[in-house]
Amino acid sequence: MSSRCSRCLERCVSPCPHRSSNEHEVAALPEEEDVPEYSVQVSGFEPARRGRHVIYTLTIRRGNAHWPIRRRFRQVAKLHEQLLFGFGRSSMKAGLPKLPPKVTCRSLFFGQQDQRFLQMRALQMQEYFEALLRYIPLVDQCEALREFLCSVDVSQMSYDALLDLEQAMGRGGPELRVDAQLIAALPKREVASKCAGCCVICQEPMEKDEDVRVLPCGHEYHFECISQWIHESNTCCVCHSMAVAQPGDCPDVGDMD
Repeated sequence: MSSRCSRCLERCVSPCPHRSSNEHEVAALPEEEDVPEYSVQVSGFEPARRGRHVIYTLTIRRGNAHWPIRRRFRQVAKLHEQLLFGFGRSSMKAGLPKLPPKVTCRSLFFGQQDQRFLQMRALQMQEYFEALLRYIPLVDQCEALREFLCSVDVSQMSYDALLDLEQAMGRGGPELRVDAQLIAALPKREVASKCAGCCVICQEPMEKDEDVRVLPCGHEYHFECISQWIHESNTCCVCHSMAVAQPGDCPDVGDMD
């Protein structure tokens, strides 16, 4: 009888080097299943603007946080391929849940955008993700799966939802508080046109004569918005790179000689 080693995440069919002799004696006893930290709900689907493919909306949950992601079926298939490649010859490879079929008899007769076909695929994707997260409960230790679940369309999220996401991903918190003077020193950008894009924090356009600041990564925000955000989490809420470098974070170029 196989059992899971919580340290190496392998399906151990022989004595695992991580287990003690006493653990080997009770290895045959039923073990409690790991409860996944993440959950996925396939919320719906819709054709893309040009109608060439279908976009599925997934709601990801971790603790009290939840966020939406939009994925095509081919992206789910790519994730599956990455997991198979990552496991290599490991025994875990054989235990991955089966990916929903790309083509069915119905899709051949009625097309890839037939509603009944898409509804069935959405149900199959739901079952796939539930089985996948039971099989790989430690999402943060699997780079491909974490990237798939946590690459977020922040333009569709509220400020509070962004903070919840940062907390869930381990980047939010008052311990990251930054000196207000460092935030005030962020470079300004002159908005020449009437509207120069949207601030992803407040979801409002950045207009001429407004105080717009640029982070080191190049993403721009209203100063009022980003100054509040950085006090909660010192990261860009688009790319998650550091927003404001604090003394001691990195040496000056002159100090490296």
